[in-house]
Amino acid sequence: MDRRDERAIHTRRGPPTKASSTRTGRVLVANRTTATVSVVDPRKGAVVKTVTTGANPNHVTVVHGTAFVLAKSGSGPAGGDEVYRFRVTR
Repeated sequence: MDRRDERAIHTRRGPPTKASSTRTGRVLVANRTTATVSVVDPRKGAVVKTVTTGANPNHVTVVHGTAFVLAKSGSGPAGGDEVYRFRVTR
């Protein structure tokens, strides 16, 4: 592999998990320390959107263009975790 083809896109927010959208090509990164999800355009090599979630977003998955994020904060009803969802667009 040619090292010139490698590049890092830093969210600087402690990402534990990531997912990608097959429809848009965007990559989603959960940022635990800021309670956000970064939406990355790998073609541009940049974060194009930041979505606020509940505390400690741990898991991200994308299904049919919709992102689901599990926040392990215990701040939901009866102390449970919360799931956030949003559309992944170009």
